[in-house]
This record gives sequence, C-alpha cells and structure tokens, in this order.
Amino acid sequence: MENKKILNVESLNIKSLFEIFDYKIKYPQDENVLIITGPNGFGKTKILNILFNLFNRKFGFFQTLVFEEITVNLSEDISIEISKKEKNRNPKTKKKNIQLNFIFKKKEKIIEEYKYKPEIDPNLLKYLDHPFPFSRVDEEKWMDYRSDQIYSLEQIIEEFSDQLPQSIINSIQKVKTKDANEILDSINVHLIREQRLFQKVTRSDNRHYPRSEREQNIMMETIQTYSNELKSLIDEKIQQSYSISQELDSSYPNRLITEKEKVSGEDYDRRFADLTEKQEKLTKNGLYESKREVLDYSKDDSKALLVYLNDLEQKLKVFDDLLEKLELFTNILNERRFSFKSIHINRENGFYFKTTKEKKLKLNQLSSGEQHEVVLLYELIFKTKPGNLVLIDEPEISLHINWQKEFLGDLLRIIKIQNFQVLIATHSPSIINDRWDDLVYNLEKGKAEVND
Repeated sequence: MENKKILNVESLNIKSLFEIFDYKIKYPQDENVLIITGPNGFGKTKILNILFNLFNRKFGFFQTLVFEEITVNLSEDISIEISKKEKNRNPKTKKKNIQLNFIFKKKEKIIEEYKYKPEIDPNLLKYLDHPFPFSRVDEEKWMDYRSDQIYSLEQIIEEFSDQLPQSIINSIQKVKTKDANEILDSINVHLIREQRLFQKVTRSDNRHYPRSEREQNIMMETIQTYSNELKSLIDEKIQQSYSISQELDSSYPNRLITEKEKVSGEDYDRRFADLTEKQEKLTKNGLYESKREVLDYSKDDSKALLVYLNDLEQKLKVFDDLLEKLELFTNILNERRFSFKSIHINRENGFYFKTTKEKKLKLNQLSSGEQHEVVLLYELIFKTKPGNLVLIDEPEISLHINWQKEFLGDLLRIIKIQNFQVLIATHSPSIINDRWDDLVYNLEKGKAEVND
C-alpha cells in the first residue's frame, strides 16, 4: 500500500475577514509551533476553523464566513485559494446567491478549479430520516426532534458531517481530480476545542423519548471517556503481547535447536539489565504482570540465553510506543503538583487519581482546571498522530498561571515524540511566556501593519 503524502502548512493569507481584517500568517521556518494572539473579535478561532473545515471538506462553513479571499500555502509549492462572491439574490426567496471557488495549484499551475454548490442528495434525505432525528419543515429547512431547532441543509452538513457517512459527504462536497483530493488528504487536522470537558453523545433512538427527555444523556464527561479509552488501549497492547508470546513459546524448541549464535556474558548482563528496567516501568504503568525470571549467565547455556533475550525483547517491544506516551503523560501531570493528589495507571481503570493519603478519587472530583489539564495533555499525547496539524483553541482555560507558563515547554516535549505541527489561538501572555519571537503572530499588530 502506497504511503499517504503528508504536507505542512507554511502560511495562511486572509483578505477582508469580517470585511475588516487582512492577515498574512506565516509559520516560522525552524519550528512546528505557531501562536496567534489578539483581542476578542479579531478572528482567532475563525482562523483555526478555516483550516479545520477546509481539510475536513466542510465547505459549507465558507458560505457563512465573511471574507473575500483565503490562500493556504503548503509545502512542495502547493496552494489552495478560496474566493467568495455574492451574486444577485433570488427574487422569490430573497436568498443570497453565494459562489464559492476553490482553486488547487502546484507551482502556480492549476490542478483543479472547483465550484462549491450544495445540492440535496436523495441518499442524504433518506439518512436524515433515520437514524437522525430530523423532520423536513419545507424545501430548505429541517427540524431537530430533540430541541425543535431549525436547520438548513448547509447547517446540517456543517454540524453533523462527522456523523454522516463519508460517501454522502463526498457526494455533496466533491472535489473531482485525484491530485486535488490528495492535497486535501495530505493534511490531517486534529482540533482541540475551547469546550473540552464534555463530549456530545449521539443517540439514534431519541425520537422515542418524551420531548422533556430528548436532550438527556447526550453529553458525557471527556475525562471519563479518555480514561476508558486508555483502558482499552492497554488491553489491546497486552493482548498483542500475549499473542506474540504464544507464537514464540510454541516455536521455542525448534528455534533453540537451529540457533547458531551465542551471547557473551557482557552482552547478556547489559541486555538483561535493560529488560529489567523496562519491565519495572511496564509494571508501574499497568502494562506487565509477569514475574521477572532472574537467570544467571552460564557459558554452557549462552545459546539458550540468547534465544530467551531475543524473545523477551520481542514480547516487550509491542509496548514501546505506549510506554513512552504514558511516562510523558504521568510525568507532566505529577510535575504539576495537583493539590495533594497524583495520577496512576492500571489495566482496570486506565488512569485514576489518588490523594497523598492513598484515597482513590473519582475523576469528576478533580477541579475544572485539573480536568482541563488532563484532557488537553491526553488529546496531545494519545489522540494525535505524527504529521497531524493540531489546532488548539485557548489552551489556558481554567489553568493556573504557573501551568500556563509551563504549557509551551510541555508541548515541545510532546512534539518530540509525536512530530506534529501546531497552531494555537490564545489570549494569554503566560502561554506565550518568554517566546515573543517568531513563534507569535499578533492579529492586532498584523491589522495595524496592513492599515499603515
């Protein structure tokens, strides 16, 4: 299978955002982090949403966004230009006729010019009826059973596209050429929203509930969700290691007979010490339960000991990536010195907290700031992938001033193991801390420069 190309965002130019602001936002050459700051109303969150909606093919977002032109410049001399024009209004409905153009270029050569035009797809109409709780009000409007809120088709696509089948989304917002689709696929965006402590839970049977109950149980505590996710991830890794162990153990006699190499006493002691240290870390993090076998070196048994070392290294190697993430996650949180409590990992709970008096806490007993810190770090360490573009909206929310100052350093530690690109929108000078250099783009200053 051919590896998917991964590109980076190099700059973002926006003309007439809200009919006021012109921005030329450029990533620093030697850093994977860019921070945008500025007063309320200057469009920090909108800038994040421009990238999120573009690379998730949520083109309906740009119909309601007030702007004239947007250019996203990527690595390898690739760019996407988005322009918006308002044509004559429909004399019958008085509805604005908006024309959105998307131009994909490589080295200034046009790959595709795509005109976005949302159309009602018959498959979507059927899908909205079930399992989604919508009823059609008229030609262009739909009502949500749960809240009686009225949506246009474009709003439904924008609001619920992550829950609609991709085939339906693609049929509505279709980019035709393979090269243009590869460009959109080359940026995997992970958005960490301002509201992080609760997640929406979709229920397909809401229409069967009384109206007063339709919106119950549709929001869930994120911290508990992530603890459950980590529990599943630990179980998955343990099962992988168990399968490898079974396979190796069954073939051990044959491999022992055919093995021709031997291990020296010096190499044995070094490798066994490394494995013992790894086993201790794995046990501490709930990933390993087997008792360590202490085998003394013997020259006569050097061939068997070599096979033993090779097998044990292979059994434990499956945990390497997860162990590195767990250690970073727990180290950062315990360095934060949460008020009289610390984080722990095990197979039964995923992660949990105990007081200094060894009392186990429910996750919702953590303060709002502590939950924000846990959720934000979990997202960055476990939910992102190498090559992602990670968008973080207001990381400072509910965090103590000292935690804000330490955030950027923590982020750079995480980037070392995850290797992703980050765009942060923040109000907080403490988040920026001592990095008021090429990492920061000040929207207020950018506006002033444009108007000079």
